[in-house]
Amino acid sequence: MNTLQTLLNDRMERSSQIEAVTGGGVSYTFEEYAKRIDHLAHYLHRKGIRKGDRVCFICQNNHHFSTIMLAAIKAGAVAVPLSWQLTSFELEGILRKAAPKVLFFDREFREIIAAVKVSLENCLMIESGANAKTTQLFEDLLASNDGSYLAEEVSEDDLAMILFTSGTTGNPKGCMVGHGRLYQFLTRHEDQGFDLKGKRYLACHPLYHMSSINHLISGIFEGYTIVFLNDPTPKRVLETIEKEQITFMMAFPSAYTYMLEEMKRGTYDLSSLEFAISGGTKVPVRLIKAYKEAGIQMMHGYGSTEAWVVSAWFPAMGEGKMGSAGKIDADVEVKIIHPDTHQTLPAGEIGEVVMRSPFYFLGYYEQPDATENVLKDGWFHMGDAGYLDEDGFLYITGRYKDVILYGGDNIYPDQVEEIIDQIPGVIESAVIGVPDDLYGEVPSAYIVKDETVDLCEQDVVNYCQQRLADYKVPSIHFTKELPKNKLGKIAKRQLRELVVNA
Repeated sequence: MNTLQTLLNDRMERSSQIEAVTGGGVSYTFEEYAKRIDHLAHYLHRKGIRKGDRVCFICQNNHHFSTIMLAAIKAGAVAVPLSWQLTSFELEGILRKAAPKVLFFDREFREIIAAVKVSLENCLMIESGANAKTTQLFEDLLASNDGSYLAEEVSEDDLAMILFTSGTTGNPKGCMVGHGRLYQFLTRHEDQGFDLKGKRYLACHPLYHMSSINHLISGIFEGYTIVFLNDPTPKRVLETIEKEQITFMMAFPSAYTYMLEEMKRGTYDLSSLEFAISGGTKVPVRLIKAYKEAGIQMMHGYGSTEAWVVSAWFPAMGEGKMGSAGKIDADVEVKIIHPDTHQTLPAGEIGEVVMRSPFYFLGYYEQPDATENVLKDGWFHMGDAGYLDEDGFLYITGRYKDVILYGGDNIYPDQVEEIIDQIPGVIESAVIGVPDDLYGEVPSAYIVKDETVDLCEQDVVNYCQQRLADYKVPSIHFTKELPKNKLGKIAKRQLRELVVNA
């Protein structure tokens, strides 16, 4: 059966004595890691957890997060990772929808869980971590089970995970991830010579995010070590790369931006870092170039929790395509359609990005209407504006909801930000549309700058005027920081509200 459960049973590196996971002051070989997963799966089975039951967990970046996730999947249950930055209100909406049979949580989140107005009387509550370490209770659970129970066999159509994308409205959307689709994703490049065995991956990005989960699962089958970092400040990340001889890592562009600033202040030996992966939002060309100058190759990808992976850019694809989202994955289909007529557009024309693949999500959990809004005739509508060039590279010009409607013209913020981010002294920028009586909306740029660099508003305007049509040149505003969401992405809606309501 082509399921993630089968992969866990047949392919985990049990015979290997190399380090599988390390964090919280302890390390486990692949053999030890496999046994811990088996023992926890045994415990869940003994407690009556069966196929389809939801196992929720809200844990910080440490090895017990992946142990719980993989044990739940191995037991045939549905793993439901929760953001450790949720408020009680957000958590309440998710728990009400997920209706878990088990909730693992770290001690730091007891008060948030206690404030949730959802009955958890019939839910097994297990305090699994505290202060970046596992609890004695959690360790005792593993020690008391021998892993001999056989889990219920799942099918390719059964759920492996539910990944909730948002809880801010009280009506969160849970992306259903199927066993068969995960299996196809994980095995799609087996014959292409990728070899990560023995490499060391820094898990500093929030583990509940799709891109982190991807690496946690891949680590088992690829045979690389996962180093968990619970407090990923730029300084701690750089120190850990040096100390742990990290080979590769994943983070959003904002994290790499502030790591770069820290690299200017201190001296770090980053020679072990072979490549840095980014994505989640547009990766500025100047950031890729800055890391190349520092001797670090950066690559980036495009996808979403629903789509999983769509495309990727690697240095070998050439600097001329740096600003793209890369080439479409071999197993993925992408087309650009007119947002109103849904007609496929030719190369070079901007439209809505839609995709389909063997491994995109199965829909939103118990939300058929929301699913129908984005899954149409087998194509998932990404919600992004973009285009394909003549060479088949995908370019993302921004979220459709962020497009600035200037009179009869559309201004795509990403294109303006790409220009601004090239200016020496600019750390990061965000361009939004603000109301205007004459044109409807006009572009306005909010910029965090390096205070040691002599840069004024007119300097930015002059730079933009040389590279952009007049109507695309924004008004310039310097700010000490930009509002971010819980994953570190710039929150443009929040920025727009702050500006409009000021």
